[in-house]
Amino acid sequence: MANMRVHPFASAIDTELPVPPSRTHIMLRYKPLWVQPNIRPGDIRRDEYPDESIEEWHRSKGLWID
Repeated sequence: MANMRVHPFASAIDTELPVPPSRTHIMLRYKPLWVQPNIRPGDIRRDEYPDESIEEWHRSKGLWID
């Protein structure tokens, strides 16, 4: 259970959210050939799911609110 992750639907968040300094694109290995990801400079690319949780990502960017 230590590795359990919760990924809420964006529609479940009812507070204003800051614009993140970068975006993370995951599962790129499995995207269809016709998909053209909008990857900007500074964005993170992952072929599969990262080891970092969503909470860890937010904390590392200073975006976590307790």
